Amino acid sequence: MSKLLELKIRNYEKIIHDHNRANKRFYDELLVLIQQCEGRYKSVDKAPDDSPEWQAIVIKRTEQPVLSFRSRKMGDMSAREAAKIRREVVELYNRGYPTATIAHILGIRTSTASSTIANYQHQINYQNTVQSHERTRQLGANK
Repeated sequence: MSKLLELKIRNYEKIIHDHNRANKRFYDELLVLIQQCEGRYKSVDKAPDDSPEWQAIVIKRTEQPVLSFRSRKMGDMSAREAAKIRREVVELYNRGYPTATIAHILGIRTSTASSTIANYQHQINYQNTVQSHERTRQLGANK
């Protein structure tokens, strides 16, 4: 596997790790705000909409981390880059990565990864069929 592809995988893993850490911190902070609100009003439901405790919860909810990845189309790439991406899709697929993960690692659309994998599977099936027919033909000729 190329060093660049290994770097893409490590970058993907770092993005996931950083998001998980930020998400945990977000929920920990939100829990503290909820507990403060409950401490004052006995229940979040009973807190007035204009109370500082409720307002802090509302503001905090808008800060929830969002996990996002690039999602380029093959048409936005040069032919050379698109061919390289196709090879990387197949390599990651053969290593057992799911389609969505492959798309996230490579920064392409999931549908692009999916169609590339389908084309690859079709090509492999076709090659296997041709080889099978060739073996059958050879066995028939040897009789």
